[in-house]
Amino acid sequence: MTEILLVLGLIGGVLAAHELGFWLGSRIGSADDAFGRQLGLVRTSTAALVAFLIGFAFSGAASRFIDRLDIIVTEANALGTAYLRADAIAEPHRSELRAVLREYTADRVQLLSGERRDQIEPLLAKVGGLHERMWQSAIAGTQNNAALMMVVLPPINEVIDLHSTHLAMARRHLPWPIMAVLLGTAAVGVGLMGFGNGRVRRRFSLLDSVYGVVLAVALWMTIDLDYPGIGILRLTNLPVVETLAAMK
Repeated sequence: MTEILLVLGLIGGVLAAHELGFWLGSRIGSADDAFGRQLGLVRTSTAALVAFLIGFAFSGAASRFIDRLDIIVTEANALGTAYLRADAIAEPHRSELRAVLREYTADRVQLLSGERRDQIEPLLAKVGGLHERMWQSAIAGTQNNAALMMVVLPPINEVIDLHSTHLAMARRHLPWPIMAVLLGTAAVGVGLMGFGNGRVRRRFSLLDSVYGVVLAVALWMTIDLDYPGIGILRLTNLPVVETLAAMK
């Protein structure tokens, strides 16, 4: 539903900018040739700037999307390593550590699935307690054994640290001022196109529609890529699912 509203909003914005430009151009009407040449130069320059900004925003969004995929794999590997290293400590701490790691991994699977967004906050609220439990179990199981600590504690510490890294990546997006400039520049570019059409009082519906749709789709893909989970593009939780399945 969100992605449909986003696409409709972008297309509606393109239409509104074009119609406003057409209305202003039709009121001004024809001007001298120098004005026409200058208008053509400004339209071309604005279109080039829009293309540059979209390319810049898309590249950054794609990079952040890949980083988010990579951190999921890294977290899955850390969880699997921590679970295997739990074998090195004696009971009952081994079972306690394994149980909390399984519960934590199951929560990560649900959190990364994105199927129930109403569960995100409750699951995040549990994280601190689970971190405390796994750390205390690891400390108790390796107490007074420095060599064992060097084996068991580092992956547990990595799991805890990766949560903060993962949260930071999930919250990292294109800054809103830059997004506002991008959308505003795109609207100005479409408005100038409509302004030129209004000056000659002639519509080029097919050509303008093609450009408008392509522009709206490019903006939508950039936004959707930068906010995975609210649109069509999703982050896969398969590495964590596979890790959970291996925790027997």
